[in-house]
Amino acid sequence: MVSLLRLLPWSPRVWLGMARAWRRCGGSFAFLAEVAALRFPCHPALFDEDGQLTFAELLHEAQGLAGWLRCQGVGPGRQVGLMCRNHRSFVIGLVALSRSGADVMPLSCDLPAEVLRRYRLDLVVREEDCRQRQQANLPWVRAGQVVVLTSGTTGIAKGVRRRPGLRQLLPIALGLLSGLPLRRHRPLVLAIPLYHGYGLACLALGLALGSPLVLRRRYDIGPLLEGARGGVLVTVPTLLQRWLGSEPVMVPLAGIITGSAPLEAGLCRRILQGFGPVLYNLYGSSEAGVISLAGPSQLLKSPGCVGRPLPGNEVRLLEGQVLVRGPLAPGGWFETGDLGRWDEHGHLFICGRADSMIVSGGENVYPSELEEALAAHPGVIDVAVVAVDDVDFGRRLVAAVVGLVGEADLLEWLRGRLERHKLPRSLHFLEAIPRNALGKVDRVELLRLIGSSGGG
Repeated sequence: MVSLLRLLPWSPRVWLGMARAWRRCGGSFAFLAEVAALRFPCHPALFDEDGQLTFAELLHEAQGLAGWLRCQGVGPGRQVGLMCRNHRSFVIGLVALSRSGADVMPLSCDLPAEVLRRYRLDLVVREEDCRQRQQANLPWVRAGQVVVLTSGTTGIAKGVRRRPGLRQLLPIALGLLSGLPLRRHRPLVLAIPLYHGYGLACLALGLALGSPLVLRRRYDIGPLLEGARGGVLVTVPTLLQRWLGSEPVMVPLAGIITGSAPLEAGLCRRILQGFGPVLYNLYGSSEAGVISLAGPSQLLKSPGCVGRPLPGNEVRLLEGQVLVRGPLAPGGWFETGDLGRWDEHGHLFICGRADSMIVSGGENVYPSELEEALAAHPGVIDVAVVAVDDVDFGRRLVAAVVGLVGEADLLEWLRGRLERHKLPRSLHFLEAIPRNALGKVDRVELLRLIGSSGGG
């Protein structure tokens, strides 16, 4: 409740402005931007390579772009892509498109043209377009939908449409505000792509709290943290592992929030030891939104866990599969496609994808168990495990490893930790594991690399 009170404006002028903004553009990013400009006009909204932008300046730039978009025929019923890197152009573009009433699909700038054509968009707004400004009368419109693409690590990504109401979002928002170290005007340092649901949620929280976003077109944590002492770093485990491996200058942080990919227990312990109790691990999906949260006290007891469901969400396990019911989950109990388990502390662990579990020689085998054992070796920098067909066993696991370790040593290490049927059929030593911007393994590309590398 205290977190909610921090969000409420007590000025009658702001309340009136909020009511007018709601009538103009409904529950959208444009509404959040208008309210932030009313409450915190002179406070910084973001920092990027081009400097600082206040909330008032952000709204002014977005309204000018919205006028230009209207003259291009953008409005309700139109399907528009937004293709910008982590830069003010993305934020201005998203607010402007939200104000237009169009349905917005945030896109990766690395999306191949052939894939882009499959989405059949009326227009794609790019970074150079976001510099356009034009005066125009902006009518009151119903907020369009935000279409969030799934990760697409095993094929073409699909779109998940979002137009959640305040009643849907309030319980989860209060749970996040009470469970995370988010405070008014505290910087949010984003080493994640804004176009993904994870980044969009951070943008919404930044606008609601008046917290400036620290952005760079590249997701390198070191440069992002320069000048952001005391802020909250939002990232993914792979980038944390890479940053810590570069012997970084330790910057005091109010919090480190990670998600979108499994947090390995060893990495979890290393962060807690190096930075203190400031680590938070989120679990969610593009379809069901944010599902659960683990705070520092839970991660100290159960390293790598995803904690407990946020208020408004329910989680149950059916034959090991994670099902969730909540305000953002589509229709009743939603199957996330993940495998999970509860530990003795009542904390949820994610054990990999349900479709990744294989039967090898009559035994159930989980790739995540082999990955965890390999990652624990001090000479292993990164690892990924996939399943392939096998004549004798039906299916077997193969492992791709990045590190300074020999095959014989690694196999000896595994024999002391895993049963025989869980050992990999082969080891493949690569220069890097192919991952997307969220740190998730690109399994299609990985299988291609494994097929061309030979292996042990």
